[in-house]
Amino acid sequence: MSNKTFDIPVLLIMFNRPETTCHVFDQIRKLRPDKLYIFSEAHRKGEHNEAELVETCRYLVDDSQINWTCDVERWYADTFMGHAIGISSAITWAFETCEKLIVLQDDCLPHPTFFTFCKLMLEKYENNDRVMHISGTRWNQNFDIKHTDHFFSPIGHIWGWATWKRAWSKYDFWMEQFPEMRSQKRIQMLFDDADIASFWNSRLEEVYDEHSKKSWDYQWQYTLFMNYGLAAIPNVNLVSNIGFERASYGIKQLDKHFRQTQAWKNLPGQVDLIIDKKYERNYAINHFFINTGLWSRIFQGFKQMLQSLSVS
Repeated sequence: MSNKTFDIPVLLIMFNRPETTCHVFDQIRKLRPDKLYIFSEAHRKGEHNEAELVETCRYLVDDSQINWTCDVERWYADTFMGHAIGISSAITWAFETCEKLIVLQDDCLPHPTFFTFCKLMLEKYENNDRVMHISGTRWNQNFDIKHTDHFFSPIGHIWGWATWKRAWSKYDFWMEQFPEMRSQKRIQMLFDDADIASFWNSRLEEVYDEHSKKSWDYQWQYTLFMNYGLAAIPNVNLVSNIGFERASYGIKQLDKHFRQTQAWKNLPGQVDLIIDKKYERNYAINHFFINTGLWSRIFQGFKQMLQSLSVS
C-alpha cells in the first residue's frame, strides 16, 4: 500500500446511513487525506432504531478504521440539529481551522478522480474571487462543452463539492439581502433569461420567507448569485448519489438522482470565466423546469396566445 497522502482537507457529513457511509468512507480511506473532519448528526428524539444506526455510522469511522497518518477532528452532535443547521454548521466548523475544503455527504459516492479535480481547481482558482464553488456533478453530458476539462456555471451543486474559506465566509443562512438582490434583477443579469430568473427567484423567495429554515443549500446558491459567483464544473460526472428513502432527513431518494461516473482527465488549455447561456438554458429545461411544471405553464401560455391570435 502506498504511504502517499492527500493534502486537501475532507469533511464527511454523516447521519443514519451505515449502508452508504461505508462506501463513501472507503473512497476517503483510499484517498488517505492528511486532514479529515467528521460531522455526525444525532438521532431524532423518540427514534430508538435510528439511534442504533447513528452509532453504527460512528463506529464505521472510528480510529480503528483509519489506517493512515491523519489529523482527525470529530463533531458528534448530542441532540438532533436538523438538515439546515447541522450541515451548514459543520462546514463553518471545519473552516475554523482550514482554508480550503472538500465536502462529502454520506450518500455521495465520488469517483477517485473527483479528488484530483477538486485539488487542481482549488489550487488553480484559489485567488480568483469570482470562482466560489467546485462541483463534482455534471448531469447533462449530452450537451457538448467543446473539448475542455471544465467549464463554469452560476449553479453550484452540492453532491460532492469543494470551496474556500474566502467564499464560505460570505455564506448568509438568513438571506438578508435577498429583497435587494431580487429588485436589482441580479439573477436575470447572470443568465440573461427571464424564465430561469423566475424559477430561482421563486425558489429563493420560499426559503427567505421560512421562519424555520428547512434547507442550507439554497442559501449557498443565493450566496453565489449575490456575489456573481461561479462554479467550476467537470466535463464528466464525478459523483453518484447512492442514498435512499429510509435513511435520509425525510427526503425521498429518486432513481434519477443516481448518475454513472467517469474518469476525469486534466487537459491543456485556458478556460474562460464565462457562462454558456445555451448550456444553462438546456440544463434548466431538462432538470429544473421539468420538475416544477414551469416549462409546462410557459408552453400552455404560448399555446393560448396562438389560439387567441387565430380567433381574432
